[in-house]
Amino acid sequence: PAMVASTETMLGRWKNYEGKEIDVLQEFRLLSSEVTSRIAFGNSYIEGKNIFEMLTKLGFIIYKIFLTIRVPVIR
Repeated sequence: PAMVASTETMLGRWKNYEGKEIDVLQEFRLLSSEVTSRIAFGNSYIEGKNIFEMLTKLGFIIYKIFLTIRVPVIR
């Protein structure tokens, strides 16, 4: 079911490209990411991508805060 749903999503996007050229390599990379995400995590790649982007931003914020904290013994 996850592969079918992901493929239907991809084919729905392809309808927008009717009569135009499609970068099939990129589309199949996205399809494989989508299938993996649905099977492993239970949600779509786009939702997961947003979560990972927010986690990356949070990591940078924590890193910046860590750099501003001064511990007397450690420089």
